[in-house]
Amino acid sequence: MTLDKRLVDEVIRLTKKYYKDTDYLYTLLEAKKVLEKNATWQVGDLLCDVAQYTQLSGKGTYDDIYKVLAVFGIIVEEKENDK
Repeated sequence: MTLDKRLVDEVIRLTKKYYKDTDYLYTLLEAKKVLEKNATWQVGDLLCDVAQYTQLSGKGTYDDIYKVLAVFGIIVEEKENDK
């Protein structure tokens, strides 16, 4: 499975912000809905769980999150705009 890097980055960013300030919950849920149009809900949950871990532990980068997703067969790559 391949996912758009910008969409994955947005979900990671919002998940990390949510665990600092819960005002981002609605925006995070909207981003997860968009992600789940391209993947299953389990992928969305996995992404949020890994992002939560990196936020709360203070360890890990976006590249580390991409590597974890790759272990599960989820490849994150730049997609070209179809304009």
